[in-house]
Amino acid sequence: MTTVPTTAAQALTGLARLRPSGWLATPMPADPVDLLVRARRVLAADHPGVNGQISVVSARYTAAVFAVHRPPPGSSLVLKLHADPAAYAGETLAYALLADTAPVARLYAEADLSRSLLLEHLPEPADWTEATMPALLAERAAAVHTASLRLPGEAGEALAGFTLAALRGARAPAWITDPSAYGEVLAAHLDAYGPGLVPLGHLDLKPEHLRRRPDGELVLLDVESVRPDVTGLIDLVTLPAVLRQAGHDLDPDRVLGLYLDATAARGGNWTAGSLKNALRAYVAATGLQSLHGLDR
Repeated sequence: MTTVPTTAAQALTGLARLRPSGWLATPMPADPVDLLVRARRVLAADHPGVNGQISVVSARYTAAVFAVHRPPPGSSLVLKLHADPAAYAGETLAYALLADTAPVARLYAEADLSRSLLLEHLPEPADWTEATMPALLAERAAAVHTASLRLPGEAGEALAGFTLAALRGARAPAWITDPSAYGEVLAAHLDAYGPGLVPLGHLDLKPEHLRRRPDGELVLLDVESVRPDVTGLIDLVTLPAVLRQAGHDLDPDRVLGLYLDATAARGGNWTAGSLKNALRAYVAATGLQSLHGLDR
């Protein structure tokens, strides 16, 4: 009997590419005291004028997140430090793409030397008891996936090398297991969106990563993992599991319908058939073990 996934990670079984132990030369410190010392030094050196009580929100091998508590209420910030240069570069690129085109937390400042970002502090979680939440999460994900279609001209030109038009003529990424199937995925996106789309995907979708601003707007946190060649299909695969984790156990076909509606509202031209075919090609291209009913 197949186990129904209840987290995004479980839904993506087979896709993960584990790195060997010790792959990062200078990982983030494990000791909380060392982390706080580093955070204070980074603020003093690269973000002068940003003061306040610092607390560790999360820490892992590659990055650490801190809250910088400042009066008055509503003026606190999030400080994020990266140990991995590639992850830092990827997250700053993602914010450059999404800052004015998708509902994500605001980036206020960045510093290349310390690989640090100052972000909007959003302590209030979304209320997942509301019946409209599944459609809202699908809409938020679709907004990220289609963000490049709303970029101003100059920004769009700067990202021309990441568009579907450029990717179709390039070598498939190293993590792709079947380049021919990956070509089918790109062709399906070309039909759905046109050649100017940058196929963003791989949000770190979790119920706790949807937060409410003081004005009521719901936005996504943590775009560190977003890449310009993964496509939004990876997030569609995880949507049923994330919704289930949040208390909304929807039929996969219903989730597919919510995503179809959300992308159509953002300029997409998928049909249920073309989207299911693209998902099947994605499985072949990436080694993903199951679509958990999304292609039925």
